[in-house]
Amino acid sequence: MEETALALLGALVGGGLLGYFLTKIAMENTGVPIDERGLEISKLTSIRTLELVLLVTALSLIYSLIAKDERCTGIAGLLFAAVFFGNLVFRAYYSRKM
Repeated sequence: MEETALALLGALVGGGLLGYFLTKIAMENTGVPIDERGLEISKLTSIRTLELVLLVTALSLIYSLIAKDERCTGIAGLLFAAVFFGNLVFRAYYSRKM
């Protein structure tokens, strides 16, 4: 379990850094910021991805409650809470920022 969590953390950090630097390099080389259509597409994509993750997590929580596996229920509950409250935190943050 620890190896999986470590690999997941490494993938998230590596992917985030890669995306950041690729965007920075693209803006420096072209001199043109990303267009509004691309930003809107990215925003809609992230919203749909969050909805999908929330749906899959809720379904796994329901399944684990039906199967009565305590370890599965705890993990699914933790994931559901993290996604749900993470969504609320981001909404509150961006509603104040914008």
